[in-house]
Amino acid sequence: MLLRRLLREDVKLETDYGRNLPLVRADKSQLETAVMNLTVNARDAVHAQGGGVVKIRTARLSHAEAVKLGYADDKASGGEVALIEVADNGPGIPADIRDKIFDPFFTTKPVGEGTGLGLATVYGIVRQADGWIHLESAPGKGAAFRIFLPVYVPTAAQTAAAAVVAAAPQPQRPPARDLSGVGRILFVEDEDAVRVVAARLLRARGYEVLEAADGEEALELAEEYAGKIDLLISDVIMPGIDGPTLLKKARGFLGDAPVMFISGYAEAEFSDLLEDEKGVTFLPKPIDIKTLAERVKQQLQAA
Repeated sequence: MLLRRLLREDVKLETDYGRNLPLVRADKSQLETAVMNLTVNARDAVHAQGGGVVKIRTARLSHAEAVKLGYADDKASGGEVALIEVADNGPGIPADIRDKIFDPFFTTKPVGEGTGLGLATVYGIVRQADGWIHLESAPGKGAAFRIFLPVYVPTAAQTAAAAVVAAAPQPQRPPARDLSGVGRILFVEDEDAVRVVAARLLRARGYEVLEAADGEEALELAEEYAGKIDLLISDVIMPGIDGPTLLKKARGFLGDAPVMFISGYAEAEFSDLLEDEKGVTFLPKPIDIKTLAERVKQQLQAA
């Protein structure tokens, strides 16, 4: 459901989930990020040609089957492999750039539309999980990114230890903090995956969220909802109008509404751009959703 929200109306999502899928040893949130990044890239590829199909497939493979599909990890032990494949029927990736696509900051998108970090991030996540990623593409026949992960088989001792932990009485947890609230939030973030996930979870906690993919769109929304926005959350570095410039242009529409900037850069690197601004806080990337919800509630209660 989350991936469908990342796609456009002219892009169809198909899924093929294999049976008897194995365990893998990996960070769940990082794997989700990898799949989202690949899906967004596939979406952009087919959208550029007027629409198409993005397909996600999972399967349990023998080592021989995996090798036929591009698995070539020298550390592979010969055991079974889990496959996650994101494919599209777009224009494909030219042969002369295929050896560069996982390089940091390499992008074929126009200036201001891509950071060149999406596939580099995917590569890092896969290798950290002791996996392998392979691209298969041909001009005019789309592209398929295949993530191969070694099957995780717990030892008898690990299985027994897990059973003991599961059977042990669980300590009582303190009551969960109420992170719900009310208010209208203007959320500005050019990374679709980050914005969609954060906005969805904030809405689930009771907030109304206006989404903007860049500073220009955010400025239009700020004017449309002048005086009716309770909190601005914005990325700092964006194509076109950056976060601090957006705030200066939109401040007349926002009134005294508090502002929260999110960025992978240190706060000190852009604090001089926020002179004379009050009610501005900073949240570093990568965003932890629980921390974001806590900070949003603090900001709105203090306003």
